[in-house]
Amino acid sequence: MSGQLGVVVLAAGQGTRMKSALPKVLHPVCGVPMAHHVLNAARGLGPARIAVVVGHEAARVREALAAPDVVFVEQAELLGTGDAVRRCKAALEGCHEVLVLNGDEPLVTTDSLRRLLQARTSPMAFITQVVEDPGRLGRVVRDESFNVVAIVQAADYEGADGEGEINWGEYAFEAGWLWEHLPYLPLSSKNEYYLTHLANLAYEDGTPAATTYAELDEALGVDDRVKLARAEALMRRRVTERHLLGGVTITDPATTYIDAAVEIDPDVTILPNTHLLGATRIASGSVIGPGTTLRNSSVGRDCEVKQSVIEESELGDRVRIGPFSHVRGNARIGEDCELGNFAEVKNSTFSPGIKMHHFSYMGDATIGEHSNIAAGAITCNWDGMNKNRTTIGARVFIGCDTMLVAPIEIGDDALTGAGSVVTKDVPAGERVAGVPARPLPPRKAD
Repeated sequence: MSGQLGVVVLAAGQGTRMKSALPKVLHPVCGVPMAHHVLNAARGLGPARIAVVVGHEAARVREALAAPDVVFVEQAELLGTGDAVRRCKAALEGCHEVLVLNGDEPLVTTDSLRRLLQARTSPMAFITQVVEDPGRLGRVVRDESFNVVAIVQAADYEGADGEGEINWGEYAFEAGWLWEHLPYLPLSSKNEYYLTHLANLAYEDGTPAATTYAELDEALGVDDRVKLARAEALMRRRVTERHLLGGVTITDPATTYIDAAVEIDPDVTILPNTHLLGATRIASGSVIGPGTTLRNSSVGRDCEVKQSVIEESELGDRVRIGPFSHVRGNARIGEDCELGNFAEVKNSTFSPGIKMHHFSYMGDATIGEHSNIAAGAITCNWDGMNKNRTTIGARVFIGCDTMLVAPIEIGDDALTGAGSVVTKDVPAGERVAGVPARPLPPRKAD
């Protein structure tokens, strides 16, 4: 298909039923804007070009969906789906086949789209479903030979109520036929040009549109918050099953929330009430949870993170964190480190082997290997106007309730006594204590 297939994603609508300032296609489903799911399903087909039609909040949609393989087409005046696709002709020049997708159907899969392309035995094909209540969806009308005669909008349908065959809103076209027939779409009563009218034109040409089916869940178009919640639940189940089949143990899927972009290696264990969000990645052998949130963070091999929050940070191998720790803001925790209950680290780098077991805060700090941060120790990194850094060397012992008033540097093998307020640099090997901290006399030999 590569080199011949062009894809149009319709993302210009406002989505008034969402009752939101956020454009409809940008509402997240498992942490990813719903239109991203549609784009990713299309990418599985290897298209030559992808055109995204933008209109309402165009700049915002462009920023969210920007990618090297995406071209944006502006529909300044929302004149319907037919007008939107017509504007994509130049963007898809050279493509022999055109797939038209809705940006608000996040559950569509590559497999269903591939079946749609394979079903196109005439110039047009689309996906249908037979449902008990068609609601606001357009109905498919067929003749006595079961050929598609037309797709009728719900407001214009005059047949019997009840079960009906509905148009799913995903189409495949022979490109030349599409561009030739788009100018002949009639203007609707709402002063819009509907792509659905092409089905009637195909019938009149003697080449009725072909149809195919897909799983009913995939047909869910998200145009209100109720359907958004349903799409979230369905996608979450799909994501969870993908990780289970990939070798991840998830002990309670019902209380585990995993965003679509999360990567988890085999032999990771996820315990209940855990949220894995954004671009998080977890390496093999790690145990995450219970009651843990990871957001846009990476976790090394054989780590344990329980009842804690890790945000925008990196953990090396064999790190132990929790319970009730918070690591955030571009923190980097080296291998074999241990952070215990109520430890907080922000924008800091921990070298391997550091122990910080409880009730401490290290912000804007760089700490050398095998140092020990005792209970109650903090960096005073904010002076009321600026953030200042603290540098702690290797094998340093920071005593209980020590306050390190940044900017400050503590040399290798130094020690601070309990309750110290350290306002000046401490040379390597020196021991200080007091308020403010002063050097202690040398230890007497035994």
